[in-house]
Amino acid sequence: MFSATRLVILPAVAAATLIVQLPATSASAAPPAGGGFSGVAGDFNGDGRDDIVTFTRGTAADVYVALSNGASFQGTGWKWHDYFAVGTETPLVGDFNGDGRDDIATFTKGAAADVYVALSNGSSFQGTGWKWHNYFAAGTETPAVGDFNGDGRDDIATFTRGTAADVYVALSNGSSFQGTGWKWHNYFAVGSEIPAVGDFNGDGRDDIATFTRGTAADVYVATSNGSSFQGTGWKWHNYFAVGTELPSVGDFNNDGRDDIVTFTRGSAADVYVATSNGSSFQGTGWKWHNYFAVGTEIPGTGDFTGDGRTDIATFTRGSAADVYIARSTGSTFLGTGWKWHNFFAVGAEIPQPGILW
Repeated sequence: MFSATRLVILPAVAAATLIVQLPATSASAAPPAGGGFSGVAGDFNGDGRDDIVTFTRGTAADVYVALSNGASFQGTGWKWHDYFAVGTETPLVGDFNGDGRDDIATFTKGAAADVYVALSNGSSFQGTGWKWHNYFAAGTETPAVGDFNGDGRDDIATFTRGTAADVYVALSNGSSFQGTGWKWHNYFAVGSEIPAVGDFNGDGRDDIATFTRGTAADVYVATSNGSSFQGTGWKWHNYFAVGTELPSVGDFNNDGRDDIVTFTRGSAADVYVATSNGSSFQGTGWKWHNYFAVGTEIPGTGDFTGDGRTDIATFTRGSAADVYIARSTGSTFLGTGWKWHNFFAVGAEIPQPGILW
């Protein structure tokens, strides 16, 4: 599933990779400004179209899903779980048992650093106390999801960032994540850089990327060989996701390789894409949309139509709680006013795709 943190990963989500670090204050508070972004959608019923999910967190910890029919998201009150991602835990999405339906995971982080999974049966997420790992993504580390060994089951990664900048992976065996000390890279996503996950060279194994943003705006990639991530200084783009823009990942032209996208938001609300050729990301000024994810809306990515090309979504949240989609044609995103849902991810709920951290 995961081809995308994706992420995570606003002057406000990962995934997605789908990578998030949620606020450690009130569970009802909006994510803090100025950090990173991630968010990759999930296909929860296995029909080939990505759907949307929202986590209320806090004490209620409800999880709602709206399924895509290819032209809209159906359902407001479809509760798929009534106690998952409690308080300020970090929820992510992936197909952890390899059955073609995306599931949900939650990371407690902190000192406990437990990871719980609830599997999708196509109409709900099953399990509250299924602990798949008892020490992963400790403290303030940044977790992510991807199929790093190419076995069809999504695994988990964690980025320590800071000065150590280690990357650890725990592989899924279909019922748990194996390994705590498996270091797959010892210097990646340094300091406050924004990590993301995607299959950038199209070999069936998910890789990792990091966005430096700011004035340099470099993008580095380390590719997976199935047991580690290779390369520290492989710069795949030298000017993308500038300043505080919000980067994410998806296969926007359906060539089997994941590309990168950046949302400027604010009043300009431009969206730029750089496509992968397998060894670099091509294009800086390729504007694929000139008015999407306006202001502080939360953008995300997913193949909502099931045509093999990744589209973009934006969540207004608040009291309106609208969800808009712009479809990929392979060279641009079409549509500004295509509202696919008129009441989803209400208030400060945490939608996937689209996590701010």
